[in-house]
Amino acid sequence: MPRSCSKSRLAWLLMLCAALPAAFVLAEAQPEAQPWPPALPGAVNGVATVTGPELIQIPDSVKQHVGAPGASSFVVAKTAPVIDVVYHAPLPSPGINGTGWSAWGDICVASDGNVYVGTGDHGPDKDGTAEVFIYRYDPKAKQLTLIAKPNEIAGMGGAHSSWSKIHARIDEGPDGHIYYIPTFNDGQQAPTMNWPDTHDGSIIFQYNPKTGENKIVGQLPRHCSTATSQLDKQRNILYANLERGGKQDALFAFDLSTMQPIFAGPGGMISKNRNFAVAKDGSVYYNGKAAPHGGNVIGRYDAVTRTFGPTRSTLPGGGMRATTRQAADGWIYGAAMGPGQLFRYHPGNDEVELLGLDFLDGSYTTVTVLSPDEKYVYYLPGAHGGSWKIGCPVVQYDIAKKQRKVIAFLRPLFEAKLSYVPNGTYGTKISADGATLYVNLNGHAADRLRLEGMNPGGFGLTGLAAIHIPESER
Repeated sequence: MPRSCSKSRLAWLLMLCAALPAAFVLAEAQPEAQPWPPALPGAVNGVATVTGPELIQIPDSVKQHVGAPGASSFVVAKTAPVIDVVYHAPLPSPGINGTGWSAWGDICVASDGNVYVGTGDHGPDKDGTAEVFIYRYDPKAKQLTLIAKPNEIAGMGGAHSSWSKIHARIDEGPDGHIYYIPTFNDGQQAPTMNWPDTHDGSIIFQYNPKTGENKIVGQLPRHCSTATSQLDKQRNILYANLERGGKQDALFAFDLSTMQPIFAGPGGMISKNRNFAVAKDGSVYYNGKAAPHGGNVIGRYDAVTRTFGPTRSTLPGGGMRATTRQAADGWIYGAAMGPGQLFRYHPGNDEVELLGLDFLDGSYTTVTVLSPDEKYVYYLPGAHGGSWKIGCPVVQYDIAKKQRKVIAFLRPLFEAKLSYVPNGTYGTKISADGATLYVNLNGHAADRLRLEGMNPGGFGLTGLAAIHIPESER
């Protein structure tokens, strides 16, 4: 083609583009939305299975702190576990908003073995564009299924504010139904949210595994949300910490037999509102007021008389952050807030015993799990952004030996084989036979997969790991 013809054709094309409506040109130029989450290498139906010696090798970032003055000691497992990993999917967007997709609450292993987990995008909740989802994982079929969109069910979003987190626990009731309560980025902001006409407080949801139906069965008091809950399965009472702004936290009790509230404490009853423990007799232990010489007094709610008051015990640091169920010998095990102090509390004796730092010089541990045989306490230190720096260790605390054993350092192998950097957890449960530890992971994509605007070393990519503990290590 002669050069003069080529120039005239180019000029004609430019004139045509100038004549087109601007909206049409922009629409044509926009790239397709980036799918999220990324595919897991080697996955079958979304589930990847990995193992390798890297899991039981101490990372260099940990070696430099081993033996430091005051650091807690640990041993490492001799046999690496096999681990199944699945990302929470499908998701409507990458959730690039500073924090992004993140999992903040404890999970549930139901009586049929299925695992229930949640994730949320930490999006603009007040504007009504945030998202939160509930999933069920079937470990036999190795299949993850989206089962609930709480905002859609309750008419949140759009013209109204929307929930962005499952921060409270997911629990199974004695009726076999699953119960959960969503919340906002900051539950204390609940009074400022734009609620729909149907409700003005966070909702108690029930999921029926047999029918697949989600329904609303209750509501928290007006302008309240919660980041902390626990179900007393024996008495069918769901407890929640009320967040309503102004440090007015209080215990709330909801009877799942009658679907009616039975107790709401006064504002300021609870401090350090991220955990409480339910004892075998139905008593609820919580973080009470600050003690005169530091720490927090452990408070007790009597489920029979529905009264409350302080115990004689004080927990140092920031009070209890995580607690297990009560063991047969009466002890409740847990982790205190900052600097990651392990402890146990005996309600019958009203006695606290400190067990040392959770890992090295202490990390933020948000969930502790007692094994079915009551020999071990499992936990993952470094929940809020610090776990990746210490290799994301999975720790087994031997109660009799008072010894910490790392079952696996997740980060090195996950990053190498899955391009996923795990970053701790707020949700951990163990199977009925004690063989599999389920961990709802926060984390971020490795450099090659991380999208523009996603922060490294934080959140944005969540998934469930089923850690199959070798028999020789339990």
